[in-house]
Amino acid sequence: MKTDKILAFINRIKEKALKSKKIVLLVILLLLVDIILGLISRYLTGLLPEQHEAERWSEDRRMAQVSVFFTEDQLIDQDFIKKMEFNFGQMLVNDGIVSEEDAASGKSAKPQIVETIDVSKTGEENASSGEGASKNEACLFTSCYSAQGITTMSFEKKTAENVTTIGVGGDFFLFHPLELVSGQFFGANDLMQDGVVIDEDLAWQLFGSNDVAGQMITINEVPHYVTGVVKRQEGKMSEASGLNASMAYISYDSLCKYGTILSGRTKNVQLSEDGKSANFGGINCYEIVSPNPVDGLVKKDITESTGLDQRYISVIDNTDRFTFFSLINVISTFITRSMWNKAIFYPYWENAARGYEDILALILLIRLICRATLILMAVIFIVNLYRHKTWTVSGVVSYLSDKKYDYEVRRKEKKENKLKEKEEE
Repeated sequence: MKTDKILAFINRIKEKALKSKKIVLLVILLLLVDIILGLISRYLTGLLPEQHEAERWSEDRRMAQVSVFFTEDQLIDQDFIKKMEFNFGQMLVNDGIVSEEDAASGKSAKPQIVETIDVSKTGEENASSGEGASKNEACLFTSCYSAQGITTMSFEKKTAENVTTIGVGGDFFLFHPLELVSGQFFGANDLMQDGVVIDEDLAWQLFGSNDVAGQMITINEVPHYVTGVVKRQEGKMSEASGLNASMAYISYDSLCKYGTILSGRTKNVQLSEDGKSANFGGINCYEIVSPNPVDGLVKKDITESTGLDQRYISVIDNTDRFTFFSLINVISTFITRSMWNKAIFYPYWENAARGYEDILALILLIRLICRATLILMAVIFIVNLYRHKTWTVSGVVSYLSDKKYDYEVRRKEKKENKLKEKEEE
């Protein structure tokens, strides 16, 4: 009889130990899942260098990178961009943000946030690595704009028709640090706007090589020069976002004159008396990085600077795009997120960013479920401890009071002993 009781007791202990072991393993598993998914999230955000210009621009100051996308029915040209940037600059001055040059000359008596970035060093590094984009010390902010279209490119007897082409202006390659295979990027301040950057696929198609920097190609029978060859991003996400065919980057001016713009409304402008004309407009993407002392300030100012109704623009703050609360917002609007009522021709980098937003939101949801499970288990554990407690609140209070009394007694005895020692001396 006693043996049966002992065996039953041992079995109960084994069952509890096994149950406790399973709980511990579950806790470890949930923690590992949370940590691994966190590392995956970091890796995925690192695949989008176009979203991190604010970090590259300055690690010491609060900067914001904001993208503005225009609907296809809007006529957005270089004059519109210049006017928008003028308005934006005025707003930043009114907000008390001034450039280093203005601060030194004392032009503003308002609170000043002074630009202290050593941009000259960065420019040298960019030049040595083949990057044509540079940062101007006197500039308060930097920006770029782009339009999407198609061109026909030829080299000798080889022709590539309907090449997907991005017409760029400003510091485009500063925001988009593409991986160079050979050559370098062309810059916004180049004297001749006839530079072309092509991807490897197009380089092999036209030249049979990817080392073709300096070679001449014709766009609509007008000579242009290949300044660099870039590696095209691969993978299902990249292909789905628009990188599924040969890609070329030329100046916005060249795209207007020698290509066909698909991303927005254009107007025909007479260039000379002999009948030559070009279709200007079609800019659908504008990107800017600027000091942002208050969260959302740059986004608010650039939105107001456009002078357009919210129906015709989509403004995105890339700086906090993949933060916790931004992804929570994606989760909360997951069903209605695809119901888009704005006619916007998104470039491939924005399509990719929106796709990764969905993936990161799902990863965050799984991590939240893991954390919620851990918290629930901790609550259940504490409740069980409380239910099976062998102590009372009054007992704990009494115990602490006794400990306090004992401590004070010991302290008093030490003082008395010290006084006696001094008297004896």
